[in-house]
Amino acid sequence: MDGGETNHLKNRNVLVLSSTVSLILLSLYSWYYLFPLYLKELGASDREVGISYALFTLGFTLAQCIGGYLTDRFGRKWVIILPTYFFPIFYLLLAVSKVWYLPVIFYLFIAVGSAIQIPAFTSIIAESTKRKGKAFGLFEFYIALGIAFGPLIGSVLIDRVGIRTLIISTAVTCLIGAILRHIFLVETQQVKQPKKGAVKTSLNRNFGLFLLSGAFLFLVFSISIHGPFMTLFQKESLKFSESRINLLFAIGGILSALSSLLGGSMTDKLGGKKILGMSVCLHSFLLFLWSSLSGFTPFFVISFAFSQFCYIAYQVVITDLTEEETRGRLIGIFGTTTGLISSLGPIIGMQLKIHYGYKAPFYLAFGFGIISFLILQCVKEKK
Repeated sequence: MDGGETNHLKNRNVLVLSSTVSLILLSLYSWYYLFPLYLKELGASDREVGISYALFTLGFTLAQCIGGYLTDRFGRKWVIILPTYFFPIFYLLLAVSKVWYLPVIFYLFIAVGSAIQIPAFTSIIAESTKRKGKAFGLFEFYIALGIAFGPLIGSVLIDRVGIRTLIISTAVTCLIGAILRHIFLVETQQVKQPKKGAVKTSLNRNFGLFLLSGAFLFLVFSISIHGPFMTLFQKESLKFSESRINLLFAIGGILSALSSLLGGSMTDKLGGKKILGMSVCLHSFLLFLWSSLSGFTPFFVISFAFSQFCYIAYQVVITDLTEEETRGRLIGIFGTTTGLISSLGPIIGMQLKIHYGYKAPFYLAFGFGIISFLILQCVKEKK
């Protein structure tokens, strides 16, 4: 196989990963935003929902360190494929559970499997093309399509088939995604073992500053996009129906998708640091305004676009700050460390909600966004 054909196959990786992730998320998000309400129907209290989401955040990030090691040691492709084959089993068990803590346990297993995949996802995309901003923009575009149209589909089907049937459909979709990845993904890793001390050398002050900024970035997300508070605010404060909640998340997701390609191009042109700093501030500020103005919908919807810019830009920055031989491990260290810190977000946010009202978690997220921006200004980008 010559170099041109190899490069063509590597370029295909971006499309294969993007399309399969979109397919899986389309099915997952047909019910995911209603998961806090599902847990409460099975008997969970507010505190138990908050603790559950803290565990999800913790599980999603703790195993990234292991995933980073496996990614550098055994290659990107198999670390992506194998967990995908296990997801259908856990989703099926989740769907048939009758007590609230069983779905929590099974979804925690799914979160851990997803965490193991993250360093491999980021590495294989960065190594499959020279235009990383465009590639991550395309990847996030497909992700946003799934997240956007999933709730839209769910808003139509939830009253007809119920949440359990939607969860079972996610199990089937994951199996299809595993098969497609197995057939079409191409390994990109060239180095099997990093040089002695390479990881330690890469853990410098600059990477540490980005790590600290990232911790506050993901604290923002653990309260906003990945937390239960946006759903609970709409249901319990604004008195929206479940279908309306799904519909609003769908509209926000569609805007995320439309803004992804623009975000990728802007990141290639202006640099990941500038886009990331601007976006984390605007995302958290818009949700701050949304909650303060009794749910003014445009602020809620537009916040999704800036969260998407954050995801694109942060992946470009972290791959720029790392080398191929240690990239998986450093991405894993970043994910695990930021996850340990951000897992506190739902717990703190729920305590603030209980004692100070529905707006308090969004005020906290805005404060975290400002801190992330200030620390990011000290990070030096590689040219």
